[in-house]
Amino acid sequence: MNSDIHHKQHWAVGTYIDLMLAAIIMQIIFFFTSVWVGTYGSDFFDKNLEEIQYVLRMQIGLGWMMCIIAGLGFSILPLIYDVPGFEKTVMRIYVTMNMSGQFAIMFGIVSRDIAVFHTLSTIGLTLLCGSLICLISPAMTIFKSKKIESDTMGAFSYSIGAIMPILGIVTIICWIARDYFNGVLKISEALVFDFFIPLAIIATIISHINRRLDWEIIKPSNTGKSYGIFTILLLLAVISEPLSNSGDISMRINATLSSLPYFFIFIMLNPKQIITKIKQGNPYSKMVITAIFWLPFIGIASYMEIMQYVETTKAMMSYYRWILIFGFSFQALWGFAAFLHDDHKRVSIHRRKSQWLILVTINLGTLVTIYSMFSSWYSGEILIQYPRYGIALYALSYILILIYWLKDIFFSIDDWHKIPLYYDQYLAHPEQGPGFDLELSND
Repeated sequence: MNSDIHHKQHWAVGTYIDLMLAAIIMQIIFFFTSVWVGTYGSDFFDKNLEEIQYVLRMQIGLGWMMCIIAGLGFSILPLIYDVPGFEKTVMRIYVTMNMSGQFAIMFGIVSRDIAVFHTLSTIGLTLLCGSLICLISPAMTIFKSKKIESDTMGAFSYSIGAIMPILGIVTIICWIARDYFNGVLKISEALVFDFFIPLAIIATIISHINRRLDWEIIKPSNTGKSYGIFTILLLLAVISEPLSNSGDISMRINATLSSLPYFFIFIMLNPKQIITKIKQGNPYSKMVITAIFWLPFIGIASYMEIMQYVETTKAMMSYYRWILIFGFSFQALWGFAAFLHDDHKRVSIHRRKSQWLILVTINLGTLVTIYSMFSSWYSGEILIQYPRYGIALYALSYILILIYWLKDIFFSIDDWHKIPLYYDQYLAHPEQGPGFDLELSND
């Protein structure tokens, strides 16, 4: 039998499979931690609001969401750049550190003891950040090979991995410096959710549409320009809030700068051409494509909240970040992961299942969230909690995703291939795998 083929997907240990399972488990752990905080730990939460909010949000941004990003990126990029696959040991260390960090944060919160919380949260954040820093070697391998793919994806392809270790260093520095500099945690949080996450998800979406589907929604000659402008707009959005708070810019300019990146990239993704491709019957990941159409709503929500047309309590995450994480990022990442998994199984692109129930629950949850936001704007009432139906729908989607991956990894009858469908075209020696040098092997 070809060594590229395995009958069970768990033969893929050390690849994206490990990180997908870790992300699913930690999503559920995060959900129950959040429910516990709202049910039993509200007093402790209110007394230590800023720090608990921060570590919970880092559980999302640097925890389970980063597991998915790292799993996808470091599985595909060695194929794209035809470099040796990364050591399984590195990815196992990453998974272990990442999950341990999230568990430490969870135990610190449920302890309801401020000293224990500070100790375990510091340990947890150190592990989360350390897990990113340990990826510096594979990230640099890709970055040094960037010229190979410059015409297809440009900087969208290779920059994300290079940013991840830097993000880890900045995050732990901000946590340590929180008692010395006011607002440093907010800046750190903004770098994760208002800069890195949008950049990483857009790179994932462009990879699916421009590279995998070959729809060329962004012309190869324009990818570098689009990346540069989008990156600058995201950085302007990050710095606009502290500038507004200090009185250097108006609230309206702050709101405009914060919403502009999402309108810009939505236009650059060419929704008209995407709809045309869909009407022509071209196959695609429904979750990835659907996520794109939430981008304008992220921009609208950001503008409305900063202008105080919609107000929430201090204990809540802003609605635009809620939509960014669960309506947009969550959906795009899992859609891309499922499509890649089908590529590894060599399932024809024309006969892939759409996972309609997962798709519907995620988007119904987002619709309920947006309805709640606009209802608040219409009534003038301050939002004191997220809509329970929306939370329930997102929770159901977690469970459905868990069932899908467990079933498809351990009980699938399809063969799993080390080299996924389509990506072998980037390899000089597909039968040997990425980074294989025929001359060196003969020596």
